[in-house]
Order: sequence, then C-alpha cells, then structure tokens
Amino acid sequence: MRAICRRGAERGFTFTELTVVMVLASVVTLGLVTFYLNAQIVWTQSSTQVMAQRDATAILEVMRDSVQTAANALVMPVAQDSLNKLVILYDRSGNEQTRFFWDPTDSCVHSGEGAQDYGPLTQTRAERFHVTYDQTLGILHVDSLRVRSSAGQQVTLSTSIGLYNQ
Repeated sequence: MRAICRRGAERGFTFTELTVVMVLASVVTLGLVTFYLNAQIVWTQSSTQVMAQRDATAILEVMRDSVQTAANALVMPVAQDSLNKLVILYDRSGNEQTRFFWDPTDSCVHSGEGAQDYGPLTQTRAERFHVTYDQTLGILHVDSLRVRSSAGQQVTLSTSIGLYNQ
C-alpha cells in the first residue's frame, strides 16, 4: 500500500495566514482601544464641565436667596481689581446682612459678614465675578460669573436679581 499525500489534505494554517489574521486582529483591537480612550476623555471633560456649571449655579442661588431679602446693596472692586467685585447687602435698618466677594488668595467666590469670612461657596475657581447694581430699579446684575472646570473648560453664567425689601 502506498500512502498518497495530497497538498489539500494537510491540516493547519500557513505562516502567511496566521500573520494576516494577527495583523487584522491588531488593527481591530487598536481601533476599539482608541475609541474607548477617546470616549473616556470626552466623558471626563463633560463631567468636569457639568460640575463647574453646577457650582456656578449654586453660587448664584445662594446670592439670589440673600439678595431677595436685602433692602440695599453696595458694589465695589475687590482690592483694586476692576474685573471682580465685592457685594455688600444691607437690611432695612442699614445693617450689613451678608457680603459676597472674589478672594484672590484662592480664586473662589466667598461669603461673609463684616470682617468675618465664611469661606468659599464652592471649591470651583472663579476667573471673573463682575456685578453691577441698578439702585433706581433695585436690581443686582451678575454680569459675569466665569468659572473654570478642573479639565480647563470655561463656564460663564449671568443673572439679574431683584431686591424685594426696598
């Protein structure tokens, strides 16, 4: 008996076939890893921007609650800085009710009363806290509250708040 060996009956893969499969698998894996990493970067940036926006909104809400109960306000620059302001709110008797200011030591918006600093309203750094007061209408305008997220995105909010106890 003779053993007949045909080329088509051989089992296994050739080196060329294995190389092509490995290259294709590497390209697909590299694409998936790149997509995943890019998605993680976008998610992280979006999350930090949302947190900065939430903190800026919280600052404005705390201010709104205080401003609406005030009878008068005084707005002045913080330490010869025309971009950032100090807001002092007074009750009907002329006593200081509260104050809001940008502190250059930590770049956060603080609240306090008199010489007492209650500390930052949030831990998000503020680049600009510009406020004006229209005394005739009794409206405090937060022209620009600009904060920066930990990933570097800017969030800018503005609002107008009426003093109800004039």
